[in-house]
Amino acid sequence: MAICAKGRYDRSMKLSWKLGITSFIGGFSLMTYELAAARILAPSVGSSTYVWTGVIGVIILALSLGCWLGGRLADRRQAPQDISLLLLVAAALVATTLLFSKDILDWLVMAVVDPRWQAVFSALLLFAPASFMLGMVSPYLAKLNVSSLDTAGRSVANLGTLDAIGGIAGTFITGFFLFGAIGLREALVLVICILLAASWVFMPRWRWRLRSVLASVILAAALCGLRASEPGVVSIETPSVHYSVVDFKTDGKLVRGLMTGPSGVQSGIYLDGGRELPFWYTRQMVDLTVAAKPSNILLLGGGAFTMAENLAKQLPAAQVDVVEIDPALERISEQYFRYQPLANVKLIFEDARTYIQHADKHYDVVLVDVYSDGEVPFSLLTAEYGRELARIVKDDGLVVANLIAGLNSAPCRALFAAFDAVYRQTWQHAWYAAQNPNLSRTNYIIAYSKRAKTMQKPMSQFTSLGGKLYTDNFIPSDQLYENCRTSAL
Repeated sequence: MAICAKGRYDRSMKLSWKLGITSFIGGFSLMTYELAAARILAPSVGSSTYVWTGVIGVIILALSLGCWLGGRLADRRQAPQDISLLLLVAAALVATTLLFSKDILDWLVMAVVDPRWQAVFSALLLFAPASFMLGMVSPYLAKLNVSSLDTAGRSVANLGTLDAIGGIAGTFITGFFLFGAIGLREALVLVICILLAASWVFMPRWRWRLRSVLASVILAAALCGLRASEPGVVSIETPSVHYSVVDFKTDGKLVRGLMTGPSGVQSGIYLDGGRELPFWYTRQMVDLTVAAKPSNILLLGGGAFTMAENLAKQLPAAQVDVVEIDPALERISEQYFRYQPLANVKLIFEDARTYIQHADKHYDVVLVDVYSDGEVPFSLLTAEYGRELARIVKDDGLVVANLIAGLNSAPCRALFAAFDAVYRQTWQHAWYAAQNPNLSRTNYIIAYSKRAKTMQKPMSQFTSLGGKLYTDNFIPSDQLYENCRTSAL
């Protein structure tokens, strides 16, 4: 009897370890998949709060439905091979995401205008199926782990804890390491491999030939997905963001641009070797700065550092401080945009808002070009930001900002007014120029000063729009941007 009891105990402990490992893997895989989901959507849909809301909401819904159905199936049958099958199917669905995400997103962006529904439908088609399958695994694990009603609570809690620990590990390892070290698609292939390996934890000899064939097909599909990038586009993953390096023609010249989403190019160079700036707004900002003859220049937002390099060469006696949140951009700029470090350019890799909070330097000109995809981060659109910026700008200094908005439509004018209100707290005088003034949404350059000036560039006096001054506590930035964008379509 003792031997039999010990045998049952050993088998129970062995099963418990299998269940715990599988629970950890499930949590790890799910969080990696969720982080990857937002990255996959960014080039086509963007990376706004709307996108994150859609992804998180849909994945939680899919998980909940999976848990509901998995619980009912687990009550009807205690079949460890079911867990293997669920993990295999989940791996196959992740591979499907890799293979077809680009085609599905291209179709959705054309079919659906509202970014909220773009995010929801994208998540439903691409990420909900695999999340549903992973949700079904948890009740099976719980059912198998409960050997007595006396310890049921502890058994379920242990699995839940391991699932949470796996999720925590997946979040930090993926966000802090995997995306920057191996890339987005490679991280998903790793998830597929982990799920395939976990499928063999239970019933390793059950239909092993069929399972081997299925695993091989899934892995082959995943490896094919690694090559599913758009021709002529270089995709680069960093811990901070997904970048696309794109070559295109403008005004008959070949340009290389840097993109962080679907809403425009952040920086660019001519590929014929010319060093002039290809974009209207960057030329305007540089010309205004050069005309001011500054000694100290602050550029918020580095991009590929093309504007900083141009300023440093035209103003060799001036110091150019560039604040850029992503340190990986220095390597990307050197590799793809011919950037070369200059003695009078200092790269400061920090969030723009946090830099101006502690900076102890005063600047003659501050250039604000901090775009993430098609939006300025909300933290640079508030009253608090405006007051903090004013502290580091000299009394006779100039603030020059880039804005994509408009004065010809109510939604874009509302965005413009909110943007303008931030600077009007300190700088009463303003001038503006528009790239295409007849459009409802276009690039604007606005220059702000405490004192009346005679502008060296042809710019119009800009009267305050009387916009609402938002705060860190409340600013509907996503709504303002999307209302403007959709009104201009």
